[in-house]
Amino acid sequence: MDRLLGITNYGIMLVIMTYIIGYVFIYDEGYLKTESSYGLAVTAVSGDVVADARIGDGGGQYFAPEDIAYPGLENGNVFITTKIVSQKQQRGVCEDQTMRCHSTEDCSKDVGAECTSNRFCKEPSWCDVDGQQVYKLATDTAQMWVKSGIQYSQKLTGGKAPKFYSNEMQKPILYPAPNFNTFTVRDILRICDPPVMFEEVSELGAAIEVQFIWNCQVDGVRPCEPILKARRIDPLFDSQHIGFSFSHPEYGVGDQDPDTRTKFTRSGIRFYFRTVGTGKAVDPGEIIFKLSTGGALIGFAPIIADVIMLNCFKLSQKYRARKYEVTEDIGDYFEGREQKEQSMKEMAQDLMGEEEDEDDEYDDEEHAWLRRFQEDNDDDE
Repeated sequence: MDRLLGITNYGIMLVIMTYIIGYVFIYDEGYLKTESSYGLAVTAVSGDVVADARIGDGGGQYFAPEDIAYPGLENGNVFITTKIVSQKQQRGVCEDQTMRCHSTEDCSKDVGAECTSNRFCKEPSWCDVDGQQVYKLATDTAQMWVKSGIQYSQKLTGGKAPKFYSNEMQKPILYPAPNFNTFTVRDILRICDPPVMFEEVSELGAAIEVQFIWNCQVDGVRPCEPILKARRIDPLFDSQHIGFSFSHPEYGVGDQDPDTRTKFTRSGIRFYFRTVGTGKAVDPGEIIFKLSTGGALIGFAPIIADVIMLNCFKLSQKYRARKYEVTEDIGDYFEGREQKEQSMKEMAQDLMGEEEDEDDEYDDEEHAWLRRFQEDNDDDE
């Protein structure tokens, strides 16, 4: 009877069906059951460097892979050195660069320490001997072999054996060849979003997170390959002190003087390798659930169309008049009826009171007549 109203109703139904089919089933893959998982990452470093001392008289020095990737950190993470500062030290009394002070009270007790004009504590410590030696290492071509793998449980395989996916673990394959597993430092820096240049992080270092993302169709026949993502994260730790560096000493051993040592300060790139992913498999239960939910949503179409009809249409008042049957307000009728009933009750109580009074008078007259009657009989006798 109203084309616009009918079009509105079916238009809302079409929008809901488009959402269910287009977004829920096609875009969001609502017919799949998913499982998130964490995998393994095993790393190995190769490559060596010969560097000349930029400061000091150390001359050329050879750095093997174990020197470049020192120290061996936890599994899956790699530190690649880009700069080494070495400083010979000897036990003595000098300004301790790690002990800042404002007065002698801030320094160590019972050692005769004092606070110098440079605001450092002068006390027994490791004192610098000679000058520093600084080496800049061109480790941008150092290679990292990363073995990445992930497993999905029987929840997705329908009770079969768990599915395990991995890149090539028997031999290194340089990025970006198919099934790659080996990268140079510069390759990973270029993958970062936004890209990072080796030259801009070689001085202070950096922290890089690298993710192997395995989003696999577990019940499919196509092979699953990882998606590689990387980002720089050291500005997130402390935006005022970016980079990554640490210090470690090497003490005299054997015939060397035990009161001497060499302090090394290393700057470099700290790589955090992570393996994550989401497994997917077609599940009839998910399909039935999404369809039933979508069917319930379609039931809202007439309700929404009805609200629009009564509030937005030009003839909304006529629609309202035909939809609702308006009755008179009969509240006054019931109120008058209650007052009338109350009045009738009061009148009935008054009538009953008058009858009781008349009955009392009649009883009094009867008693008086009987009394006189008995008195007359007694006189006759």
